[in-house]
Amino acid sequence: MNILGYAPQMASYGGMERHVCGLSAALASSGHRVELLTTSNSLGAEFRSLLLSSGVKFRELPLRREQALNASQGVRKALWLLSEVIRARRTQWDIIYTNGQSALSRIAWLAGRRGTRRIHHHHTAADKSEQATWSPSFRRVLATAPELVACSRATRDSLASALGRSDVTFLPYLAGCPVEAEAVHDRAYNAGSPLQFGFAGRLVREKGIGSILELSRRPELASVRWHLHGSGADYPPEPMAAYPNVHYHGAWTERSAQAAALLALDALVLFSQHNEGMPLSLIEGMSAGLPWVATDRGGTGELAISGPNCLLLSGAPDLGALSTAVLQMAARLRRGATSRTAQRRAYDAHFSPKAVSAAWRDYFEQPKRSGVG
Repeated sequence: MNILGYAPQMASYGGMERHVCGLSAALASSGHRVELLTTSNSLGAEFRSLLLSSGVKFRELPLRREQALNASQGVRKALWLLSEVIRARRTQWDIIYTNGQSALSRIAWLAGRRGTRRIHHHHTAADKSEQATWSPSFRRVLATAPELVACSRATRDSLASALGRSDVTFLPYLAGCPVEAEAVHDRAYNAGSPLQFGFAGRLVREKGIGSILELSRRPELASVRWHLHGSGADYPPEPMAAYPNVHYHGAWTERSAQAAALLALDALVLFSQHNEGMPLSLIEGMSAGLPWVATDRGGTGELAISGPNCLLLSGAPDLGALSTAVLQMAARLRRGATSRTAQRRAYDAHFSPKAVSAAWRDYFEQPKRSGVG
């Protein structure tokens, strides 16, 4: 098949970039002709190499992501994308796949002709607070997309409710696999040994980073060491010195660094205060077999498929409840009730690139089907 993809401002390294580039590469490696358009030029070398080695044709607007995010560049992006669409219409496309919160998706759809499937993929929570940020033009994208795919069942249900659609499809998000299976082993813990709990992702208030900082000061958690992997304007590295049990590592920019960071941890936490689509940090942590503790927001609970390796907190837990949950997971670790290899098996079966790319290939290669999953 001929498949044309469009994604808006792609960063050097991130979840959306992993999905779009990984999916494009998987489709191209299956024998399809894939072309990918983006209205920025900040994609990192690792992803560029993946696209090149897979035979994906990659075209980008020469505009840094920081500039592309500026509303003043809207006309420039639209004109560039329109010129690309005019060029692309020389090809009979079987599928046009668009991704992200961009009203420009409707321009990309113009590259299609009669018989072309147009698929839009929404990969965030789509809850009430997010819906308030949708521009009228982007809401039209969601409302009029011939096929609309959501990254979790929670997102699917939110989109269906917001748009009055009954045909929204769920397909898992294609996350990375930073850790090879042979590197995952079960571990034994001494009763009094420190445990390494970590967070990986954007350091913003909505992810519960403030709760982690406060938990690091609680005496009952003195044996827990906290590791922050990521970056964000809300939590610059300098103030972290006030929290002696917190280790700030910054963001990784390549898979090898991510693998080393995950393998050094004993468990992950995600204390989101907002709804999640499908938390990539937990999925990719599961590739290392990591148990996790998380608030049950949006699609997070859909990852809890490996018994004692997952601990969900409902509602809006206070610091006391969070502390109790961390202590519960610490106790499971120390008595051998968790299993990194079992968590890895769950990941391989449901969330690994092999499993997820197969589901996407099946969806692309079969006639239009609404509401699967």
